[in-house]
Amino acid sequence: MAITLGTFTKTDTGTFTGTLKTLHVAAALTIVPVDKLSENAPDHRVFAGQRHEVGAGWSQVAKSSGETYLNLKIGAPEFGPNWVRCRLVKLERASEDGATHIALWEPRDRN
Repeated sequence: MAITLGTFTKTDTGTFTGTLKTLHVAAALTIVPVDKLSENAPDHRVFAGQRHEVGAGWSQVAKSSGETYLNLKIGAPEFGPNWVRCRLVKLERASEDGATHIALWEPRDRN
């Protein structure tokens, strides 16, 4: 089961703006496309506010649908030593508030 952690709107420049919400954190984030410096380098950088980099994103293609999404890795002291890993996926239709994408988190079994 995937859990929605936030809603985001994609701008004409390819930047996403929105809010990530967990039980203890509500943070306005901006996800900005960047030039890749190497094959494994991120396609996007994630910022809280204007200057505080808190993560990165890699473009991925879903095997089942062929849709492109961003695989995000976000960290902050509030999350402890773990990263929040989620997918930024496009909505079929923009929501009433104008959101075009949602951040989905799916817990992984650690067995």
